[in-house]
Amino acid sequence: MKKIVILLIALFFMTGCTNIKDQDYDNIIANTLNHNYKYVNVYRKGYNYYLPKGLKLLNNNDVNDIITNNKYYMYLYVDRISYYNKGVFNYKKNNEAEYSQIYENTGKKGYLEINNYENNKYLIEIMYNYAKIEVIVDKDDINESISYAITILSSIAYNENVIASLMDEDVMNFKEEGYDIFSTISNDGNVLKYDEDLMDNDVEDNYIPDTDLIN
Repeated sequence: MKKIVILLIALFFMTGCTNIKDQDYDNIIANTLNHNYKYVNVYRKGYNYYLPKGLKLLNNNDVNDIITNNKYYMYLYVDRISYYNKGVFNYKKNNEAEYSQIYENTGKKGYLEINNYENNKYLIEIMYNYAKIEVIVDKDDINESISYAITILSSIAYNENVIASLMDEDVMNFKEEGYDIFSTISNDGNVLKYDEDLMDNDVEDNYIPDTDLIN
């Protein structure tokens, strides 16, 4: 029975990879959010999340992870302070962006903004569940990157007791006060800086089979 489940999951992902380039951004987000990712394989202070097969961790600290598919760097920021304080969602659609959209699922709001960056590359900024991912990719890889990003963001599970304990110690306020997940790079002027030597660093291997993917 277990072999059958794993085979069905593998077929699901192969089918998704085949069709994902033909989908529009809204469908990719909606279809991904409709899956309930109860399985996690990355553990942090106050939260955990699921890292999909095909992605690896390069560097990490308490709230910032650098993730790669061996082609691009995805920068993940988790805002535990906004989660604890139930920060107000204040993103407004950017009419000057290549794409800008607000989305909502089960009471959680997020946004996707895509901008032409340089040399035919695109900057993707996607925020959901009090966390954000930024990545610069080629146009042909936008859809796949969105799918990876929203899968990670929607899988984040917070531990309120741990976060409350860290807040009491004033640890998070000191470390996280400088980043705003509701502000885009086009608005705050911060530019992603990619370190070409990152790929030469040791990579954390977090691969665990997708045995708990539930529709």
